[in-house]
Amino acid sequence: MLTAVSDIPANGDVARPHFGAADFGYCHFAGFFHYDRYSPETPAALDHACRQFTGARFEGEARFHGARFSGDIWFIGASFGGDAGFGNTRFEGNGGFAQAKFAGSTHFGAASFEGDAWFGSTRFDDEVVFKGARFHRGARFSRARFAGRAVFDDAQFAEAAKFGHAEFREDCLFDTTRFDDEALFDDTRFGKSAEFVRTRFGAAATFEGARFRGSAWFRNAHFEEAARFGPVVATVLVIDGASFARRVVVEAEAGSLTASDTRFEAGAELRVRRAQVTLRRAYFGAPSSLSGSPAPFTRRFSSLVVETDPEMVAQWPGSHASGSIDVLEPWVPSVLSVQETDVSQVTLADVDLRWCRFAGAHQLDKLKLEGRGPFNRPPTGWRCGWAWPPVWHWSRRRVLAEEHPWRAERRKHRGWSRNLPNLGSPVTFPPLSPERLAVLYRSLRKAFEDAKNEPGAGDFYFGEMEARRHSGTTSRRERVLLTLYWMISGYGQRAGRALSALVVLVAVIFALLTQFGLTNGTGVQEIVGPFPAATGQPPTTVYRVQPVESKLPAPDKRWTPDRMDKAIRIALGSVVFRETDQKLTPVGFWTVMAGRALGPLLVALAVLAIRARVKR
Repeated sequence: MLTAVSDIPANGDVARPHFGAADFGYCHFAGFFHYDRYSPETPAALDHACRQFTGARFEGEARFHGARFSGDIWFIGASFGGDAGFGNTRFEGNGGFAQAKFAGSTHFGAASFEGDAWFGSTRFDDEVVFKGARFHRGARFSRARFAGRAVFDDAQFAEAAKFGHAEFREDCLFDTTRFDDEALFDDTRFGKSAEFVRTRFGAAATFEGARFRGSAWFRNAHFEEAARFGPVVATVLVIDGASFARRVVVEAEAGSLTASDTRFEAGAELRVRRAQVTLRRAYFGAPSSLSGSPAPFTRRFSSLVVETDPEMVAQWPGSHASGSIDVLEPWVPSVLSVQETDVSQVTLADVDLRWCRFAGAHQLDKLKLEGRGPFNRPPTGWRCGWAWPPVWHWSRRRVLAEEHPWRAERRKHRGWSRNLPNLGSPVTFPPLSPERLAVLYRSLRKAFEDAKNEPGAGDFYFGEMEARRHSGTTSRRERVLLTLYWMISGYGQRAGRALSALVVLVAVIFALLTQFGLTNGTGVQEIVGPFPAATGQPPTTVYRVQPVESKLPAPDKRWTPDRMDKAIRIALGSVVFRETDQKLTPVGFWTVMAGRALGPLLVALAVLAIRARVKR
């Protein structure tokens, strides 16, 4: 048994030594240990496979670069006080580093493990690099602790890779890594950023109970057989450009979830809590759904508080000074964009759509909306400004987020948000034109109608008509007609306006009849006669009857209780086509005719608006 480096001859200079069978268990190497310099003249104990370093202590730097172990090699419980180098090392048998401790930086770059690689409960106190490493059999990193940066870029795992209950306290990189078999990251904790960029998962990839305190990047990753992803917890979860070949269930609780350019070839079920979700240019090859989850996925998440990206909070309309976002309930996810996405096979359920961008989405009329899906609202309260009328208020209705920037550029802009959440994108979206806004409202109105949500469809019809009324391509005559339609009934959606207009109409008819429409006649007719009979005829008496000319009474006698009673009866009767035997002046006659024309129209508009609100 060797106790010091001076016991080992160190002549020659061989790059890749071959170690035979030898037992170095519990050896103490006090100085610098550099295995890749030993010559073939090394004693037989070192010329065969070195199989046992169990419990060994390396107080200085330990370098095994380019070494080849033909048999099993065990460093179980070994302690490396300095840097440890295993770059380009070839392990032809099993390699066991379970419960080993690496105090310095550790390098396994381009190492090849032809047998099983055991790193269970291993502790890495500094940076560890497995870049380009090849694991031909199973790789077990269960309960391993990575205190420093962990790099697995370009590594390949031919069989199951198990990282269950592992802990990464700093950044970990799995970029362009390839998992040909199962990749198990259940209950793994990631202290900072975790990158799986362009990583390929050939079989099941499970992250159940994984927690990402920082950002989790799966950009352009490929999941060949994964049927389930999560539940995971992350501050930021990015699956932009990722592709899922099979139907997948994604469960995530996050501050934000971006799935831009993501491809769900066989559809997906996205169950999300809290997150601000972006689905820009996402592809859904089969019926899919995005829904909020009111209950935590597992008990271990029940006390979790996910922090929201401060940059997102800063650009969120209506953010409070404290930095918190105005949310409906803590668990409700917010969808921020479905731009350039074909949503014909997508169902949104229990998600916040108040700041969602719909512009550019394809087949928006086939989008399915279920459960709670609140949209934005106009500003509340009375407003004043340099517009006509100078004082106004907005009726309560559902509005799209895209209407905010458009309204913010008009004279009546108070209370409307000029900027929408942009998720840090360098692209600035200009306000939509009224023509495009009308198309969005029309498509979503169709979606609401198909879902038998008539009140919601009515709100979007209102928005469509508002955009048409303000559009520069609308003719002046049509604009006047739409303005009148808006004023008297809110485009057939506001029963209160129609009823108010009906009351005003009756009041005007009443006033006109009282002042100008009722005569002072009593119905008595004037009889003129007798006249002599014609010559040769028996004597008869002929009378000529003619009506008394209708005249208005004196101005001071027009507003009497009797005249007012008659006027209100005639006014009310005129709106329901009720005839009257009261003698009227020409002004009164045409006033009644106007009431008969406009009254039923206003009644019909009120009934139509009420029907639109209660229809199911």
